[in-house]
Amino acid sequence: MQFQNLSIQLPIQTSRLLIRPFISQDLAGYLAFMLDPKSTEYLAFEDSQKTLEGATELFNFVCSSYESDQIIHAYAIALNHSNEYVGSCGFAPDQANSVEIYYSINSQYRRQGYAYEATKALLDVLKANEWISEIRAYSAPNNIASLQLAQKLGMISKGKVVHPHSGLEGFLLSLNCKNDRNSERA
Repeated sequence: MQFQNLSIQLPIQTSRLLIRPFISQDLAGYLAFMLDPKSTEYLAFEDSQKTLEGATELFNFVCSSYESDQIIHAYAIALNHSNEYVGSCGFAPDQANSVEIYYSINSQYRRQGYAYEATKALLDVLKANEWISEIRAYSAPNNIASLQLAQKLGMISKGKVVHPHSGLEGFLLSLNCKNDRNSERA
């Protein structure tokens, strides 16, 4: 199976959240995150993407990809009751039969369990895909909240690595899906 053919059923709904494609109303919340240096300090965005123009261009590029055969699997996390944007999550190909996940929550919504709830829901959907054998997350060494979240989700640290695309050094965390699927069948 080619990764480009990998798709997930959206929206993904949890008790409090909705994971769905970005919509135009998300732009303000997305920009609040991207233009906040504290929020993006550990992330591999280019400096130009952390400007109003660059972040808006990136947002529009992701939105337009949903209608193409080169989908960027970046999604909004919104509150169920109001559809208000609180952050984003997504995944991308990493190595053969593995995907890298990411998650981010806007500052005013942190420490409420949203990152865990949304990322767990995304992991559950990805783990169910027979094609995916491993789910990975990369985290900056000083991003303690991200490291703790990945470990709480059952990911195992594989040690420090250099990210293959960004060149940043950080920790690789991994979840073996084949073992998870086999234990669920037992």
